[in-house]
Amino acid sequence: MRISVTRLVVMVLVTGACASGNGEGATTTDSEPGTSVPSQTTTSEVSTTAAESTETSMVATTTTAAPEPPLTESDGTFSILWSSVSNPFWSSSAGSAADPFFFIHTFPDVDGFYFSLEMYTTGYGALWQGELGDVDIICNEAAPAPNSTGICPHFDPDGPGPLGDLNADFTATGSITITKLDDDGYEIVVNEVVFSDGSRIDAFQLTGP
Repeated sequence: MRISVTRLVVMVLVTGACASGNGEGATTTDSEPGTSVPSQTTTSEVSTTAAESTETSMVATTTTAAPEPPLTESDGTFSILWSSVSNPFWSSSAGSAADPFFFIHTFPDVDGFYFSLEMYTTGYGALWQGELGDVDIICNEAAPAPNSTGICPHFDPDGPGPLGDLNADFTATGSITITKLDDDGYEIVVNEVVFSDGSRIDAFQLTGP
């Protein structure tokens, strides 16, 4: 009977020790860094890749707006954007001693249309002598022109195309406002130009050279 009790006590101790050892092993296994760290690293890499992908997508969709054309038309009314004209010609009054005038025009082969503004100070325009301010558009074909201002626009909407100059008859009406006009350059608002066929040019500003 004593032997049986002793063996029983030994078995109980051995069993307890084994149970305690297994518990420590399980805890050690769960807390090993090799199990949790790789999972965190993978999540970080996925987040970084997603952010880079979003940034790349935003850059790829950025576009540059096309430049506005220098001439547009709607129902016979034309609009000129002078800042889109390639390189307009400019000549001061010193360029023509016989009948001094200021001369501005586009190049039809480049811009696709021809617009010019001839501003005579003698001969063709006795009513205007080069002063600043508002001036009516009145130009006659032949000099002398005592009732003309010498402000004469010419306009060919398709440049080298089959259409001709809408002011070939010299009857265009309208006005301009001059804020600067000398040998160094010009600042002029063309308030409106109306041609004999009913076509017109809306107000626009010329600045140059």
